Amino acid sequence: MTIEFMTEPVWINETDWLCAVEFLNDEDPEGRDLAAETIGYLLGYAHLTNTRSLALVGDPELMAYEILFSFSSPAEKARFLGLIRSNDQLGNEYIVNDLIQPVTEEIRDAKPLAAVLPQSALARALTVAAFVSGPTEHSTIQ
Repeated sequence: MTIEFMTEPVWINETDWLCAVEFLNDEDPEGRDLAAETIGYLLGYAHLTNTRSLALVGDPELMAYEILFSFSSPAEKARFLGLIRSNDQLGNEYIVNDLIQPVTEEIRDAKPLAAVLPQSALARALTVAAFVSGPTEHSTIQ
């Protein structure tokens, strides 16, 4: 298939995006785990706010990964950012210092998380995301 016949990804025309860059360096297991947990928090918040999550490799040499978020509405974006602010490990500083606007080429190249992130980091991130976005009260089956 030549490039002229390839269709654009369905998300290319979505207009409200943010991007987080996290380093999943194999030589720094502690830093890798912390980055995977951060991704997990963000994915959990994305799930709670009907936000699309995609990823791409930002810099293969640095093992930097870009996690892109597309918001379904301004209200859900505000809620997503509010959840980040409420997290003691992230807070407003993460929003100011770590979230950027991706360029169109990054949005075009982004893929589903499972196609991009290392399996061990993805597993850790999804575990955190499930905890964050799961029910807040635990009930027992009777």
